[in-house]
Amino acid sequence: MKKIVFSILIISLIVSCKHQQRINSDNKSVPLILVSKDSKQTHDKWLSNSAGSHNFKCVNMYAVKSKDSVKLLLKKADGMIIAGGEDVNPALYGKQNELDRCGTINPHRDSLEQMMIQYAVKNKVPLLGICRGHQILNVTEGGSLIIDIPTDVGSKYLHRDSRKAKEHKSTAVYHEVYIKRKTFLYNIVKVDSGSAYSNHHQAVDKVAPGFKISAYAKDKVVESVEPIDTLIHPFILGVQWHPEAMDTKNPLSGTIGRKFLNKVRQHFMID
Repeated sequence: MKKIVFSILIISLIVSCKHQQRINSDNKSVPLILVSKDSKQTHDKWLSNSAGSHNFKCVNMYAVKSKDSVKLLLKKADGMIIAGGEDVNPALYGKQNELDRCGTINPHRDSLEQMMIQYAVKNKVPLLGICRGHQILNVTEGGSLIIDIPTDVGSKYLHRDSRKAKEHKSTAVYHEVYIKRKTFLYNIVKVDSGSAYSNHHQAVDKVAPGFKISAYAKDKVVESVEPIDTLIHPFILGVQWHPEAMDTKNPLSGTIGRKFLNKVRQHFMID
C-alpha cells in the first residue's frame, strides 16, 4: 500500500512540474528579454550578476529563423538588448561608397536589429544598445556613424588596440569615459567618469534626431546616446562600451544592468 501511495506522489510531482513548465512557456511567468545575438548567454549572466537574482528569461534572437516567430517574440518582449558585433552596413546611413573601409557586414543582423529597435521604440519596451547596438540604435533613428576612428579621428589605440589582432589576441582596451550631468545615464551611474571596456573602430557621427550625447571619450568620440526627452520612454540607452564584459561593481556596468532590469520588470507587471 505504501508503495502505491509513494508511486502516486511521484507521478503527481512529475505532472505538476510539467504543468508548471507549460505555464512558464505559455503564460510567461517571468519577464522576457530579447538579445539580438548572444550564443554564450553573456548578457543573461551579466544581468543576473548585476541584480543578484535570475527571475527573467533571455532569448538569443539570432537563432530564431522564422519571421513569424520573431514577430511573436517581439510582442511578448519586456526588454531588448542590441548586442555588440560586426560593423553596421554604411548603406543604412548614406555612406555606401565607404564599404571598403568597414569590417565584416551582416545584412540579416542589421535587418533583425532594426526591427527590434523600431518595435521597442514604438511600443515603449526597455531598450539597451551595446557597442554595435549603440551604433545601430543611432542609425535606425536617423543618425550616422564615423567609418573608422583611427583614420577619421586619429585616436589610434584609445578604443581598441589593432596591434593585438596580428598576434591573435583580443583587441579590447580600457579607457576613461566622461558622463554628462543632467542626463538619464548620469542618474543611473551617479559618477562623472569611469573606466570602460572598449573594442571598436566605428562610432556615432551625426546624432539621431530626438537624441543627445550623454557620455564621451577623451578624444570626444561619442560613448553614449539617449533620448532628449527621457519621459516619453521608460528606458532607451546606447553605450559604446561593453558593460556585460566588466565587473558589475564598476558603476558603468552593474548599475546599468540593475536599472534596465527594474524597467523590464515594471513592463512585465503592467503588460
